Amino acid sequence: MASYLRTVAKSSSSSTSADGPANSLGKRLVKWGLIIGVPTAVCVAAYLVYRQQQEQAKKSAARRSPLPTPMASVNEDTASGLENRTKSRLTVAIELKNEGNLKYRDQKFHEAIEAYTRAIEICPMESTEELSQFYQNRAAAWESLKDYARVIEDCSKAIELNQKYVKCIQRRARAAETIGNFELALEDYSTVCFIDSYQPAYIMAADKVLTDLAKRYMETLPPSTAELSKDFVRTSLNEFEDDPILNQSFIDELKRAQPDSSLARAYQAFDEDRYTDIPSLCTNELESTTDSPYKLETLLLRGSFYLLMGSYAEALADFDTIINDPEATEKIRLNTELKRANCKIHQRDIEGALHFYDQCVAYHPNECSPRVHRGMLKTLLENFTEAHDDFIEALRISPTNLRAKYQKLINDAKIGAKEHRNDRVERALSSFEEYYDTSKQDIYYALAITSCFLDNDRKDKALAYLDKFITHIPSNPTLLALKA
Repeated sequence: MASYLRTVAKSSSSSTSADGPANSLGKRLVKWGLIIGVPTAVCVAAYLVYRQQQEQAKKSAARRSPLPTPMASVNEDTASGLENRTKSRLTVAIELKNEGNLKYRDQKFHEAIEAYTRAIEICPMESTEELSQFYQNRAAAWESLKDYARVIEDCSKAIELNQKYVKCIQRRARAAETIGNFELALEDYSTVCFIDSYQPAYIMAADKVLTDLAKRYMETLPPSTAELSKDFVRTSLNEFEDDPILNQSFIDELKRAQPDSSLARAYQAFDEDRYTDIPSLCTNELESTTDSPYKLETLLLRGSFYLLMGSYAEALADFDTIINDPEATEKIRLNTELKRANCKIHQRDIEGALHFYDQCVAYHPNECSPRVHRGMLKTLLENFTEAHDDFIEALRISPTNLRAKYQKLINDAKIGAKEHRNDRVERALSSFEEYYDTSKQDIYYALAITSCFLDNDRKDKALAYLDKFITHIPSNPTLLALKA
C-alpha cells in the first residue's frame, strides 16, 4: 500500500464522482490506509464493513419476507400439505442443482446455468441456505464464462440470504476487482478478513485492492494535494532503527560542509514535509558530481523515498547499487538490505523478501534488526515457531531491544491463541503492560500493544490504552484513526 500513500485524506469527500455507499466507505478506507497502513486499516475497517453489510442484508430480508398467512385460515391439513409441497419442491431443486454440478464439471457452463436457474425458480423462499448455494453455483458458472456483472449479481443475492458465505463473498470480490469496482472488492475482502480471522492472504488481497483504489483516487486530485503524509513518512522510516539517512550528526555535517548542495536542499525539503521533491533533488546531487563523498547516502535517501512513493523498481535499483558498492559501511549496507527486503513485501514477492532477509541475517550474524524484521514477516505468515526463534535470537544479541521484545510478545500471544492456551495469551498481554510507563510516548509501542489486545478480542483494553496514548502522543492521526 505504500505505493500510493499520498494525502488523499486531505481531499474532501467530493473530490471524486459517485456518491454511493460503497464509494463513500471505499474513500474512508483509502484515507485510513493512507494514514495508518493497510493491515491496521483493514482490521479497523473490516468490522464496520461487515456490520454495514449485515444491516443492509436485514433490510433486504425484511423486504423479501412474504406476508404472514392469518392463522385462522390455516388448518392442520392445510399446514401439512404446505409442508409436504415445500419439501417436494426443495427435493426437486436439489436434484436440479446436482444436475447443474455435473454439467459444470463437464464444462457445459450454459447448460449448468439453465439447471441452476430452474433450481432457483422452484426452490421455496424459506429454504434460504439452499437458495443461497444455488445462486453461488450459478455465479461460479457465470465466472467461468467471464460474465462478471452476472457473477456480482448472483453473488449479491446469495450474500443477502447468507451474510457469512465466505466463498461467495470472495467470488464477488474477485469479480469486482476484475471489472475495476475496487470499492466493492475492498468491502468484500475486508468482510472476509473479519469473518475469517484476518488471514494473511485476505489482508494481502485487500492491500492490492486498496493500492489500486488509492491510485485511482489520486488521479482525480489536484497536484497540490499529491503529497506523502507526514505521519506515514515518519512512522515508516521509524521501522528501521538507526537509519543512516536520519542521523542528525550526518545531516548537520552535510549542511555545514555543503549548504548549497542539492542533497542539503533535499533535507530541507524533508524538514518542510515536501517529500515528493526529495528524489529529484537527490538525482540532481548525483548528476552534479561523480565523486561526491555523500553518494551512498544520497542513493539511500532517494531509494527510501522511491520505496515510500511506490516506485519499487527504482528503489531496488538504488538499493542494489549501494549493496554492491565496496565502499558501503556495514550500517549503510544493513539498512539498505532491510529496505530491499521490505520493498519485496510491497511487491507481494514474499519468497523474495524472505530470501533477502535470510541473506541479511547471514551477512550480519551479530545484528538484532534483521532477525526482528524476518520474525515480523514470519508472524504475519503464521510461521509462529520460526518467528519465535528469530525473536529469541534477536534478544540474545541485544537483550534490551524493545522492538524485539514487543514483537516476541505479539507472537507469543498468537501462539497461545492458536493452541487455545489462554494462560500464554494472558502472560504476553500482562508483560506488554509492564512497559507502559517507560514507553507511553513511543508510537511503535502504542500500536504494538493496541494491536495485540485487538487481536485477542480485548477491545475494552485496546480502547483504554488508546485513550492514554492519545494524551501522551497528541494529534497523532494513526492513533485517532485507530480509535475511530
